[in-house]
Amino acid sequence: MNTQETEVPDSLALDDQLSLLSSRYRRYLLYGLSKYTTPVSLAVLTDTVTGLEHGAPVDQYRDERLDIYTALYHNHLPRLVDAGVVRHDPSDDTVDIGPNARSLVPLLESTIEHDLSAGGDGLSREPVDIDSLHRERTS
Repeated sequence: MNTQETEVPDSLALDDQLSLLSSRYRRYLLYGLSKYTTPVSLAVLTDTVTGLEHGAPVDQYRDERLDIYTALYHNHLPRLVDAGVVRHDPSDDTVDIGPNARSLVPLLESTIEHDLSAGGDGLSREPVDIDSLHRERTS
């Protein structure tokens, strides 16, 4: 995998973890990443984020989906890559679990309950296996 190479810390400070998880788009991307065998395309993750955001089939939100893809690609994904939480291969636009993903698992376990039970948000109630973020692909 020809991933973007950045210097990443060995672990994430609590303030960095909180900052990364302060955006629901980043949390939703990580929830989505935990649902699939990685690497997974950013397009598929965008569909997941859009579905979680709107609680409805993605095809009903095409304009919003494009906005979400753009936000993920230009803002949220680079932050997660820089922190070593995910890897992004721009040649095929895939995302994989990075070495620091496991650092976020305890906080993600706390936020997922809030995100999936938030009243009125229309969020998907699909179970998410956060434990899958403990693994890191070595390829």
